[in-house]
Amino acid sequence: MMRSVKFLLYAGLIFLLLALAVPGVSAADTAKSGYITVGVAPVAQFDAHYAFTTIPTKVEFVDNSLGSTPMTWAWDFGDGATSTDQNPSHLYLQRGTYTVKLTVKNSYGVSTAEKKDYITVGVAPKAAFVANPTSGSVPLSVGFTDQSTGQVTTWTWDFGDGKGSNEQNPTHTYWTAGTYNVILTVSNEHGSSDITKAQYIVVSDDLVSKFAANPASGKAPLAVTFTDRSSGSPTTWAWDFGDGITSTEQYPSHTFTNAGSYDVKLTITRGTETASSTQTLNVGGVPNTDFVGTPTQVNPNENVQFTDKSGNAPTAWSWDFGDTATSTLQNPTHAYQVKGIYTVSLNARNANGKDTETKTSYINVGMPPTAEFIPVIVPYQQYKVPMTVSFIDQSTALPTSWEWNFGDGATSTEQNPSHIYAKEGTYTVSLTAKNTFGSDTKVRTNLITVGGGAAVDFTADSTTVGVGRIVSFTDLSTNNPTIWVWDFGDGVTGTGSNPDHVYRATGVYDITLTASNPSMTNSRTKNQYITVLSIPRADFIADKTRGGAPMAVAFSDKSTNAPTSWKWDFGDGATSAEQNPTHTYTTLGTYSVSLTASNKDGADTMTKASYIVTTLAPVAEFKADRQIGKAPFVVEFTDLSTNAPTSWKWDFGDGTESSEQNPRHIYLREGTYDVSLTATNQYGSDTMFKTGSAANTPVTVAVTTAAPTAAPTEIPTTPVATAATAKPTTQAPLPVAVSVIAAAIAMMAIAVVHRK
Repeated sequence: MMRSVKFLLYAGLIFLLLALAVPGVSAADTAKSGYITVGVAPVAQFDAHYAFTTIPTKVEFVDNSLGSTPMTWAWDFGDGATSTDQNPSHLYLQRGTYTVKLTVKNSYGVSTAEKKDYITVGVAPKAAFVANPTSGSVPLSVGFTDQSTGQVTTWTWDFGDGKGSNEQNPTHTYWTAGTYNVILTVSNEHGSSDITKAQYIVVSDDLVSKFAANPASGKAPLAVTFTDRSSGSPTTWAWDFGDGITSTEQYPSHTFTNAGSYDVKLTITRGTETASSTQTLNVGGVPNTDFVGTPTQVNPNENVQFTDKSGNAPTAWSWDFGDTATSTLQNPTHAYQVKGIYTVSLNARNANGKDTETKTSYINVGMPPTAEFIPVIVPYQQYKVPMTVSFIDQSTALPTSWEWNFGDGATSTEQNPSHIYAKEGTYTVSLTAKNTFGSDTKVRTNLITVGGGAAVDFTADSTTVGVGRIVSFTDLSTNNPTIWVWDFGDGVTGTGSNPDHVYRATGVYDITLTASNPSMTNSRTKNQYITVLSIPRADFIADKTRGGAPMAVAFSDKSTNAPTSWKWDFGDGATSAEQNPTHTYTTLGTYSVSLTASNKDGADTMTKASYIVTTLAPVAEFKADRQIGKAPFVVEFTDLSTNAPTSWKWDFGDGTESSEQNPRHIYLREGTYDVSLTATNQYGSDTMFKTGSAANTPVTVAVTTAAPTAAPTEIPTTPVATAATAKPTTQAPLPVAVSVIAAAIAMMAIAVVHRK
């Protein structure tokens, strides 16, 4: 019988070896970092840190590969040099661009990561840029954005109009219409390059609508050819011939079929700008009605003399003075009885037809003005320096004079002036409107904002920090940016609206934010904004965090940046000024521990909430006899829990469980698995959850649950740490049937060995 068993055992072992030798197929990328690792192949990945303008350049390579250990590394630096270190440093001696390759290998496979043209050493930059906008009317303010690659130390701009700049991202205003070439030259200590964009900026004259009609009058039907004579390079034309017919041609022809007086209007556009003009065409000899009133500003009961100025010999007239009074005289006189603003119309007739002229809000009877206005800013001009603003008078009651104060020392007496703000700032604008009967002033405080001051802004959660601490920046820009570029002042840049940054050296740093939207790019620099001192960064650990009372705990200071004094609060009323104290907890409970580490530059406090737990409930703990192997993988777990648990619940991470105290478990499939043990007694339960990485460095998370009948009061412990989730490539497991048979044979082998 024993021979049969041995024969079966040997045959099974041979089958097992053959099964294990069967090559696997790539499995789905679903494995994660865990406490038990079963056959995880490596995944190569790496980073590099260096300053790429100097020769020689020292590059620090950092291995970030995933997979089971032990692992080997083979680096190819692209210049003929190699290394087998995990995190090597390499010195590049010649200028050039280098491809770097890392090959990692463990017992379960090989992986290679290659980054082409990854390291650039001692190479001149390559110039590139964009501008916004690239067209518009004078004055045209253009923002230029450098997009050069490589390390740039100097920028030289030629804007094509005789002006230039040495800023990285300048703003330039073109004051003369024309088409301009723009040249950017960038350089560092290793050379320079330039780029020319021919006819890149197109600056047009002011948009002015104008046209000619030939003939301008005649008998119906009258065929008229219209010639556009507008300036400012319009891109679209919209004609309204006054008889219900329209056209979008630049040079249309139109036939007026009926006698009459027609107001022909041409509206032109260029981008967001528009301009219009109107001419009156007389068809068929009808009157071309027009008139004047003198004066147009009178007191009540004061006469206004109206004079007919119509052409084509009208024979009859019909006046409407706007106050219900009318007249059929050619040149009537009228006195208004009530204060107000009146609209006057005249209808003139002859044998050929009639025409009406209406003048809205034409006569002012005793009404002083009410001042009002609005600013008009072309979108791409927002917050630029200099910035052009057009002001539109919207005052009522027919003012006859205007006095503007633009807030920067400049003034104007035009009705609708245009003003150029030359300096950054926020300006208050006022308008005083006057007529015969009085004046009125409108003041609009902080109306105009010029420059990046209000458009681009930011803040930091702390401006004085210790080395190695995170500084969180927050964008406060009001120009609705979609792209953010941060310069943290220490040679490092960032993106995004709210980045975090860590300063690695003491010093005082200038911060610059460049914020862009589709219309513009603006920057703001805050000089000496961040101060970095050698303030301690408090941290500590304890040799144990759970157990029965009394429990002596040894605390170890892990603070950085050379603290010179320490203040401990153990959470139970006791304190200490030692660097590495030992403290005994004598009563049951959950305690938060804090450490304040100080030196001459400042202090920092680390508090670990619910860090120490003394309890009568179990304190779960366990170990595995091994953590890495090939499927099928047999693991023996040993319970190390304290405080006398009476029941155990294991979760092996592969969907199976056990209630034994010290179970043996077989993992049939390759992968990585988290394991937990819940230990229970009459006072409560506690769970130890162990996860880890392919490097076999488990991280533990303990969870304590108090039973309802527990005598002491317990607070569940807060998880100490969580493991980063990785997804290494794994080999496929053995076929299920083969795995089951192989596992059974392995168990028989273990049983026979134990029997002996």
